[in-house]
Amino acid sequence: MKALRLIPIFIILAFFGGVIVYANLQKVEIGQVGVLTKEWSGGLVEEDYPAGYWMDMGPLHTWSVFDATVQTLERSKAARNGPFVVKSVDGADVTLDLNIKYRIKPGSAWRILKQFGPGNAYQEKVHNESVDALRAVFGDLKTEAFYDPETRARTAERTQVKLRERLEASHVELIEILIRNVSFSESYEQRIKQKELAKQEALVNISRRKAAEVAGDTNKIVAETAAKVRVIEETMAKDVKEMSAENEKQVTKIEAEAEQYAIEKRADADLYKAEKLAAADLLIRNAEAEAQRLRQTALTGPGAANLVALETAQSLNFGKLTISTLANNILDLRALAEQLGAKGGKTEK
Repeated sequence: MKALRLIPIFIILAFFGGVIVYANLQKVEIGQVGVLTKEWSGGLVEEDYPAGYWMDMGPLHTWSVFDATVQTLERSKAARNGPFVVKSVDGADVTLDLNIKYRIKPGSAWRILKQFGPGNAYQEKVHNESVDALRAVFGDLKTEAFYDPETRARTAERTQVKLRERLEASHVELIEILIRNVSFSESYEQRIKQKELAKQEALVNISRRKAAEVAGDTNKIVAETAAKVRVIEETMAKDVKEMSAENEKQVTKIEAEAEQYAIEKRADADLYKAEKLAAADLLIRNAEAEAQRLRQTALTGPGAANLVALETAQSLNFGKLTISTLANNILDLRALAEQLGAKGGKTEK
């Protein structure tokens, strides 16, 4: 029963103990880093405390909190320090709008506290070192060089090298220098514009002259090309003419050879024809001679008188002849033949 009475007391004590402990905790936010100084024992703790809750013993502990993210030092018309103005080598004022990105080196916040103390005193050091480095490097440029983006970029890189060396001793890490804009005094702007316009006009004139030269070269090339085309056309016409003459020559030669061949063939044909005609004539003559021989042979035989009588009868042309049927029997052909000189043969019935 007595133990039950003690439970509420323990709860109350635990609650108040928790309140006291919470009240003595140091909160380090995300993106911050804490540095502890033990006032009565140990002094500065050479260690960075990341985001979280850390014991705070009241008067025995002193906490300092620093920004651990990438910070920006801005120099522009809208910034607290205004734009960065540098005098060029030729004496003109050049205004630069720029951002310088940096951060506390990881694990070095306690060194920042030791060297510069609590608060943002180190940021003023970053600003002063940046101004010195920018003036030292950009002050070596002529005013016209600020117009060239490549020259500005190379100069910014040289400035980064110099400023990085300067901030190394302050335990600050330089990220980058970004030049956003460059401007000049109005009078110098007008001079630069006139100068640039003169340069552009000179470039335009050079381009026009080159264009005229190119046009002249083009016309020359056109004329040379036309001349070459004419030469080619004339050569082709000559070649065609020569080829036509050669072709005609070949045709004439072929025609002559064909005519010669035809003549030879016709001569061969005529010779063959003459030979055949001669052979035929010889056969005819031989046949006629043979017929004549046979005729002569027939005339020397017994039928010769009959043949003579027949030819005599065939050759006679009496016109109108009156024969007495009383003295001659016209149906007795044998008797009539004998009267013409035919010799009688054996009588047949």
